[in-house]
Amino acid sequence: MSLGALFGFGSVIFLIVMTGAFVYGMTALRAAADRGNYRPGSSKN
Repeated sequence: MSLGALFGFGSVIFLIVMTGAFVYGMTALRAAADRGNYRPGSSKN
């Protein structure tokens, strides 16, 4: 396997993993904010 193909494959895997981590992080932050203990004064109600 050439270095270019290996790099391309690794980049795709990296992007998929980082996207999943980002989505999970945003979901966790939203859940914490909805509980009202994320930041004082950040809840809408």
